[in-house]
Amino acid sequence: MTRAAHSNPLPALRGLGRLIGTAAAAGLAVTLGGCSAYEYVSETISAPIVLSCPKSWVIADALNLTKFQDGGRKDLIDVEYEGDIAGIELGCTTKVDKKTKVGSMDVEVSIVVNATRGPANRDHKGRYDYFVSVTDNDRKVLYREAFVLPVEFPGNKTKLQIRTDPIVLQIPIEPGKSSGYYKIFTGFKLTHDQLEFNRARIQNAKK
Repeated sequence: MTRAAHSNPLPALRGLGRLIGTAAAAGLAVTLGGCSAYEYVSETISAPIVLSCPKSWVIADALNLTKFQDGGRKDLIDVEYEGDIAGIELGCTTKVDKKTKVGSMDVEVSIVVNATRGPANRDHKGRYDYFVSVTDNDRKVLYREAFVLPVEFPGNKTKLQIRTDPIVLQIPIEPGKSSGYYKIFTGFKLTHDQLEFNRARIQNAKK
């Protein structure tokens, strides 16, 4: 799936989102029956509830990506391209009813990638597959999706820093499940060999 910027409810929570939407619609009808439309809008918009973004992490084993040329021996001269995730950037917008404390949060997720062209790279191109996942407090995965970041190294450039286009996630908010209930994780989507290479490098760095 290609994404430039999209807004999707978390797949595992779509049913919950529908229930919240139904309840909110019913609450709106009752509220408007007891006050003017102006009073309702004023109550909802003025002094809105603002929640902090969920906490986020880059998974250590998936922090780096090293792509060797096919048939290479995993030496430095066999590297086509490398990358590391320099950080995650979140932007959050809260849409929560002040009375019911029910609503949603739109979370824009971008990652910053340091991309390096290796000695074995002939076409000046790289492909950095990465994932974004959301879990609850018990680390149960509620959402996970993979994305592709294609990179072209212009001219003799061998190093680039790239910020991905934002991915917009919509998480439900309700009493007992505020923004702190959710955790956001990211990392490169790796092959088995790439993952083992990262783990070996981490172990060697500890020695």
